[in-house]
Amino acid sequence: MQTAGTLLGSAPSGIPGMNVEVMPTDRAAVVVPDGDLNAASGAELKRTLEDLLAKGNTRLVVDMERVAYVDSVVWGELATAATRARGAGGELRICAMCGELLAILTMIRLGGVIAVFPTRKLATVFA
Repeated sequence: MQTAGTLLGSAPSGIPGMNVEVMPTDRAAVVVPDGDLNAASGAELKRTLEDLLAKGNTRLVVDMERVAYVDSVVWGELATAATRARGAGGELRICAMCGELLAILTMIRLGGVIAVFPTRKLATVFA
């Protein structure tokens, strides 16, 4: 398994208020979006996840601590990335979501597709 060493730092999206940071750990690529995720701003998150998967990073953690809103297009992109990661022998996990986002994820039944953890520390522990 390759970790996040190939995509590090912040990636300016060209969208005001949207930034996606990739942080390396020895166990996973941690992706940290900053700002609301709608169809336009979520494109940077999608691109980042696709780049990581293409480079062999199959253990992905998306830290949602700085996100208050996710629209349906982005939920779909997260589900697609989770399916691709699983198909490559890895997993996409989400951590540090606010209660409202967790309620939406549960309501749209993505809990069976994307594992959710309360903290980044827990999300980066893979068996």
